Amino acid sequence: MSTPTPLFVALALAAVVIPAAGQQAGHHLTGQTRPGAPAQAAALPLTAQEATVVAVPPGATETSVFMTLRNAGNTPVTLTGARSPLAGHTMLMKTQRDARGRTGMTAVKTLTVPARGTLTLSPTGDHLMLMDLTRPLKVGETVRLTLGAGPGRSLNVDAVVRKP
Repeated sequence: MSTPTPLFVALALAAVVIPAAGQQAGHHLTGQTRPGAPAQAAALPLTAQEATVVAVPPGATETSVFMTLRNAGNTPVTLTGARSPLAGHTMLMKTQRDARGRTGMTAVKTLTVPARGTLTLSPTGDHLMLMDLTRPLKVGETVRLTLGAGPGRSLNVDAVVRKP
């Protein structure tokens, strides 16, 4: 198991407050036009809530993305990738603890949203990484992400850049 990078540790520890801040403010971002809500996508029964990109200092080349994905369908949805115009590439990540209690993250090929269930992408668990950022991110801006679930199946999500 690899050990987390200092940037990941800082992002993970600082970003724990992001979902709580949205809940305290009473924001449940499920509408089609509000940040954090998906654009309509054919064939995927998913919605996204509280989609957040973690703000990083200028010069940082990677950041994390968190959200809750809800599957209204009767079958699981397997995410096979993600993309954003602000990243050279993205990674689906799984965070795990080893037998010694050390936490590490590993890139995976898929993440699954269970049938009639949720997948929470969070600082302490599964998440997305935006790698090779093409420019500095601005707090408050909306970043378009496209989650892929196989050929011709995708979900567009607008995520807000927030300070950790």
